[in-house]
Amino acid sequence: MNVLKDFPEDFAKALQTSFYMLQIFNVRYLEDDQPFFKKNGRFSYISATVLIHIVTLALYIPEVLTREMMSQFAYLIPSILVTIHATLKCLVLIPNTRDVSAFVKELGSLWRVKFTPSQKQEKDTLLWQLNFINRVSFWISVIGSFQYLLSPLFETLFRRFILKQDFDLLLPFGSKYPFDPTKNWMIYIVVYIFQLYSMTLLVGMYMGAALIMTTSCALLGIEFLMIKHDLDQVEPRQNREKGYVVDADGNDRPSIEMFVERHQKLLRLSRQLDNVFTGMVFIDVLFVGITTCAFSVMGQYARGPGYMLVSYIGIASSMLTVLYLCYYGELLSSASSSIGDAAYDNLWYKGGKQYKMAILFIIKISQKPCCLTSLRHVVVSMTMFTKVISTTWSYFSLMNSVYSEEQ
Repeated sequence: MNVLKDFPEDFAKALQTSFYMLQIFNVRYLEDDQPFFKKNGRFSYISATVLIHIVTLALYIPEVLTREMMSQFAYLIPSILVTIHATLKCLVLIPNTRDVSAFVKELGSLWRVKFTPSQKQEKDTLLWQLNFINRVSFWISVIGSFQYLLSPLFETLFRRFILKQDFDLLLPFGSKYPFDPTKNWMIYIVVYIFQLYSMTLLVGMYMGAALIMTTSCALLGIEFLMIKHDLDQVEPRQNREKGYVVDADGNDRPSIEMFVERHQKLLRLSRQLDNVFTGMVFIDVLFVGITTCAFSVMGQYARGPGYMLVSYIGIASSMLTVLYLCYYGELLSSASSSIGDAAYDNLWYKGGKQYKMAILFIIKISQKPCCLTSLRHVVVSMTMFTKVISTTWSYFSLMNSVYSEEQ
């Protein structure tokens, strides 16, 4: 991507997937110098498309409930929740576009191209893992979305032209229009394309926002791990130098001043990361349990194995999104706190007063790890993921109990 061409290759590669998915919704980063209309022109028809989609879905809900069409409602509710979820993410992320761009620019400027063997090995392993997770998330969302959106079309064509049945024309979503969308094939195809396009926009926003948040957290955590290795190389006799110092063996070693300067920049970036994404974390945690249960209900009322597979993919996508976020939130916290351990293991007792004071401040600062939070209250970590799983299971058990009683 052109906007990432000035950054190190491995750093840019990690961000490509999220940038690509967000561009579907015309959310663009690192393009602040573009003219206003060129940068925001697509929002005029994107906003209109999404608004029409939301309104037609909302108008159809009372009709489904009054007719007690439970199977249609079960199929409709996941798309409603994904639509609301994506819209809320949009409302949180788009106003912070400049802040996200500033974060990416500064982290990219700090991203190093010179590594020790141990740094390179750890960095390559973590980046391979991150890129693999991004690709898996991308393809799960693409496959699940298109199966969800195209299954009604394939079923309609199969029943009409293969089985020769007098079968109603099916749309991806039940929606209320001022005309009959199944009156003839021409209107049906136009409405189908409209629903396909509007949901593609929302899914791109939904997954792109999740990936940019997860990737930003992961890259910051990786950089904290890299400077931990820097601190392992700092020696007390270097406390009067700034930058890299050549030791007796001819190796470049960072000075304590260089480490502190870089550490302070990363601490500032961690606060910036939390300021930008704390609201989005809350939205993800709020919706994951409800969305998972909605896809489960959809599976119980599925018309066939294809629709049931869609529900399983939806459940997996919802849970994996939160799992990846919590995993990299844990990585960020543990990486920032491990710097305190590295400072304590340093040969600080051989240094002068200034060197010892610097190590003391590093240890004190590291006792409060950097973290991503939900509304600055709950720390994003694997502990939070276990609580999310527990809450989701409670919802799921309650839903199954109600469903069994109705049967």
